[in-house]
Amino acid sequence: MCKYSYIILAICLIVPNVSAEEKGLCPLNAEFRIAIFKEDGFPTIKTPAALSPEWMHNVISQRYKIGYLNLNQLSDRGTLNVKNFDLLILPYGEAFPFEAFGAIKDYIFSGGGLFNLAGRPFWAPYENKNGSWEKVNVTDPYKEFLAPLGIKYYEFKEGNIGLSVTTSLALTPINPTHGNVFPYRIPVRDFFHPQGLLSGNTDEIIFVKSWRNAYTGQVDAYPQKWCFISSKGEGHPLNPKQKIAQENLLKIVNNLSCRIVLYDLATNYYAYKPNEKIKILFKLLNKGQRNEKFNILLKVFNENQVCVYSKNKSLELSAGKKTLIHEVWSPKSLKGGFYKTQATLVYKDLIIDKIENGFVVKGIEAITKVKSIGIQGKQFILNGNLAYILGTNYYESKIGELIWYMPDINKIREDFKSMKALGLNYVRIHYHHPKWFRDYYRQVLKDKIDPYFNQADITVLPSERSWRIMDAIIQLANEQDLIICLDIFTLVPNEMGNPIGWLRLKERITQRDKIDFQKRFIKLLSQRYKDTPGITWDLWNEPTLDNSDLALLRNWAKEIITALKDNGDNHLITIGDNLSLELLDILDYASIHTDHPEKFTYINNLAKPFIFQEVWNDSGRSLSDESRQEHKLKTDFNNFLATEASGFVPWQWTNQARLWNNASPSETWDDELGIFTHDDGTLKLAARAFSLLKNNIREKNFKKE
Repeated sequence: MCKYSYIILAICLIVPNVSAEEKGLCPLNAEFRIAIFKEDGFPTIKTPAALSPEWMHNVISQRYKIGYLNLNQLSDRGTLNVKNFDLLILPYGEAFPFEAFGAIKDYIFSGGGLFNLAGRPFWAPYENKNGSWEKVNVTDPYKEFLAPLGIKYYEFKEGNIGLSVTTSLALTPINPTHGNVFPYRIPVRDFFHPQGLLSGNTDEIIFVKSWRNAYTGQVDAYPQKWCFISSKGEGHPLNPKQKIAQENLLKIVNNLSCRIVLYDLATNYYAYKPNEKIKILFKLLNKGQRNEKFNILLKVFNENQVCVYSKNKSLELSAGKKTLIHEVWSPKSLKGGFYKTQATLVYKDLIIDKIENGFVVKGIEAITKVKSIGIQGKQFILNGNLAYILGTNYYESKIGELIWYMPDINKIREDFKSMKALGLNYVRIHYHHPKWFRDYYRQVLKDKIDPYFNQADITVLPSERSWRIMDAIIQLANEQDLIICLDIFTLVPNEMGNPIGWLRLKERITQRDKIDFQKRFIKLLSQRYKDTPGITWDLWNEPTLDNSDLALLRNWAKEIITALKDNGDNHLITIGDNLSLELLDILDYASIHTDHPEKFTYINNLAKPFIFQEVWNDSGRSLSDESRQEHKLKTDFNNFLATEASGFVPWQWTNQARLWNNASPSETWDDELGIFTHDDGTLKLAARAFSLLKNNIREKNFKKE
């Protein structure tokens, strides 16, 4: 699978044998100040020998104010700060001066820009001892240096590196000891590959733009952009031996100097009726020190990538200001099931920024071909045929649980398409009630809700906007023939339970007023989806109650199931917990959570099916870690085949784009449980293995009851 590319920044091109103005090069930019680290004899890792600080200085100085910083200056916070420099270039690849890391970190936290030339930034610390540079022994450079800055990496093939950056705030305000339900994920920056911008291979380059300080949450110190290049050796896109090197370098620096940011593209609904107006919204921020004029090109594409709507709008934005733009599209009819929205910012005839999202159209016959799911004895029936459940648990890699607040419909669709391509037929998602976001702030964080969540519901029952989000996600699963499982009473508002999460919190199953609100929600849920195929409900994720509470859980589940049936909803029902094995008198199937499927070979006398609904299999960032994860997946899958289970569903689709190293140990572990893709959407080793392992199912004969 190709890496996702959401935003493409383009700048002035260089044309040989013409003047600077005719080349389209920006004039000397005295406002954008650059520092490049330079020390004689400093070790270089993965950077081509010819790509020296001097060469970079000579090229960049044609257009920008740039100066050298030696080790002492780099370590001096009075010299390295955002008042003096907008961008810091580290030219030695993975090698960096250990002594200066504290000052560099403070510079970045204050909003400084960063450009690292090769490999993993801040991977190999060096210090000067008696006139020679020696490597500092650090047990875990990822945890020590990269993670606190939100930088993530992974290895693929031998020695090749992929890079990404977390999109959330750095610090979790509380230690989430009651379940990994909310990591304070407020989008503040995004990363993207500059496809179509540079010459040569751009998959190994990422740009990072920010519209809020990623470390303090403040907006009075807007961060500069970053660029990381993971390429190594002579094939590096900035290798001066290549003719494209100087052009590429100037393009990158011009990108980094642009201070207008485009973000939060959305529609007022994410699922529309065929005759409704489409309201498109997005935000703009001018981080510069002067007013700027520019154009916005807004487009809508149908599912065949044909542009069906286009509008060009001229705007002016004052220095340091942000604005919300909204446009209304009134199509005569919406015939396709999916539409992609795209906003492009054009500045002085240059493409500076581009973002995408999307929406679905409800009731389109062409996409209502989803599998039906039923049960025959101990096995599942999909579209009338005996089949195994093979799937994954899902949070979208960049925004996680915010798919229930401000989803990236285009990204979710691409993920679901990848699932289908790998042979998956089932996706399970934790549903976050829309008022839960508010109640989590009030009751758990003990704080005012962040302005980002101003659109979160204030009513216990979902607004039409929130229902339309669920409509869209269910429809996207339907489009890809995925059975969708939603657990519906885990992340609830205060009126339905305890917003902190799930572990051993019994209010939702014992308090009459909370159960009554749950049943009101059930009535609306059933009215909306009772006739939609391909859905299965999970009532509660991991209640992990004591056996003495089993009767309470059974009575509650029975009452909720009765409410579903009374409202005409006959979808299959489970509870995501090993206790579900004790509740098959009322549930349709059991759902086991484990990291050792082989421990469940003893289950051989159930009257109904059970699945491994969460199989945990963590992996670090190295290639050897991914190989161990792949090996464990194969072992787990074969152990699953040795049981009577009728489904295998790992936790989860991807690593989360989170900064867990600043949170609890359990949250750090949770960030390593992605099975199928890296943060940027590229497939992991285990994903390819899973796609092959599913063929082993054919060797396991179905036994008709």
